[in-house]
Parts: sequence; C-alpha cells; structure tokens
Amino acid sequence: MIEIGKKSNYIISAVLIAGLFFALRPALAYLLYRRAGDYMSARIVPDAARSYEKTLAFNGKDVDSRNWLAYCYSLMGHGDKALVEYKKAIELDPDDVVALFDAGMIYRKSGDLKTAKEYFSKAAAATQSLNVTDQNYKFYTKSARTILEIIAKAENKGAAR
Repeated sequence: MIEIGKKSNYIISAVLIAGLFFALRPALAYLLYRRAGDYMSARIVPDAARSYEKTLAFNGKDVDSRNWLAYCYSLMGHGDKALVEYKKAIELDPDDVVALFDAGMIYRKSGDLKTAKEYFSKAAAATQSLNVTDQNYKFYTKSARTILEIIAKAENKGAAR
C-alpha cells in the first residue's frame, strides 16, 4: 500500500515539474535571448550563437532570435548556415525586411547577383511587419533600393562595353 502511494507521488511530482517547465518556457527563452544579447555586446559571437540556438529550442518561432543567430553565423564565416536561418525567418514572416536584406547581402558576397537582386527587391517592397522597428524598416528598405540601383548601374556599364 505504501509503494502505491510513493509511485503516485512521483507521478504527480513529475507532472507538476513538466507543467511548471512548460509554463516557464517563455521566461526561459527571454532570459537566454537577453544573455545572447549580452554576448553580442561583448563581441563574444560563438557564445551568442549558442544562446540564440538555445532560445530557439524553447521558441522556434522567434523571428528576432533567428535573425540574430543567422547574423552570428555570418560573422563566424558560416554563410550557408546563416542563409538557412534567414530563410526560416522569412518563412515565419515573409515581410521580415532584415532577413530579406541580410540574405541578399550573403548572396551578393558569394557572387550570386541574380538571387541577391531577388532578395533585395523583396526587401525594398516589403511592408512593415510587427517583427521590425520603424527605424530598421526604413533603413533596410532604403538600403535595398540603393543597392538595387548600384547593381543596375553596374550592369548597364557592363552592357555598354
């Protein structure tokens, strides 16, 4: 009889701990996100990337964390991994001008101007989403338009030769 009581107490405790963990997931994700920001401020990019990865383990739909993780990968020279994360961010928010612009920059840097122009065009035409501040929206859309103009001028000069 005592053994049955112990087993039910263990089960109840496990259910309570699991419920508590589930309820605290947003708070844990936020703390990890803040820690990653601290690492970025200190320019400790690999540790920031690990914290953003952990943040996404708790909340895989966090577009901002996904963009920051992609940026960390880009800084560490992992453009392919950065593109994967930017594309996931774009899946979650097709108007995420930060992900669109930064993906375009990676393609431009790799020499794939055709794909880069596609991303810059999408960034220039994106409507402002909830994930992007007014300041970032204006900066990235304007920058995308400027880069498209520069690419067009370079292509026109090349065609004229």
